[in-house]
Amino acid sequence: MTDAADASSTPAASEPHRLSPRDESRIALALTLRQLADAVLDAVPVAPEPAPGDLLRTALRLQRRVEDVVREAVVAERERGTTWFQIGEAAGITRQSAHEKWYGDVHAWAAIGRSALPPDLKTLEVAAEADARYATLRPDRPHAITSGLDAVRFPGSHAYEASLRTRGSALHARRTDLDARATRLNDEYGALHAQGPAAGPSVDGNPLAVIAAHRGHADAVRANRLAIAAVHEEIADVYDQLVTAESPLAEEHRTQADWHRNASKQARDYAGLLNGTDT
Repeated sequence: MTDAADASSTPAASEPHRLSPRDESRIALALTLRQLADAVLDAVPVAPEPAPGDLLRTALRLQRRVEDVVREAVVAERERGTTWFQIGEAAGITRQSAHEKWYGDVHAWAAIGRSALPPDLKTLEVAAEADARYATLRPDRPHAITSGLDAVRFPGSHAYEASLRTRGSALHARRTDLDARATRLNDEYGALHAQGPAAGPSVDGNPLAVIAAHRGHADAVRANRLAIAAVHEEIADVYDQLVTAESPLAEEHRTQADWHRNASKQARDYAGLLNGTDT
């Protein structure tokens, strides 16, 4: 008789590659732990006379891998709905310290689409392979990885999760385009700043040409800052929409929306100073 975990080993061809973000984060943690386990076995000193410092270097590499596990665990906790207060409590630190320490990792996870693997790989298939590898060490738990997944516990959830991802993916694609536009505008601003106002041709030492050059340069910088302010505002709007599209990470998206609105205000204020008026 085939149980749900057995079925997960051979997903139907029509199933989406990605699982729920909650499942994806769980798989990401499991795979990182498996890599750590392999690294621990490789770190066992077998050479009778290792080079000076080799044992310490190996231990430090393991320490960095452990830090990777911690980051993956925080992401998985956020996807489960664990609050930053609860994460701080588990880590023995304050909510604010936990947020400052790991917020960037959760934001980075959201930015890559909340997926454990590249898009050409099916997460459920990789999880089943991890099951088989784990079972060689623990034969009593043949489906250790997949048995805890929503996709296995609640068959049919693939289509629902795919529909949720559609909106989030479109918003992240929009944000990526806006990030690229912001980069171009900031590069343009850097070039304007480095170039400075060019005096241009002067007639009989007439300072009007210099004044006009300065004014033209200021106008160009002002237009650039107004454009970047508009882009920041658009990015903030995208994050506002992500609050509902990716509700487990709503707090992270609100933080980003606030940051971009503040950046927009600063750019507009600077443009106002260049124009000699308040915004």
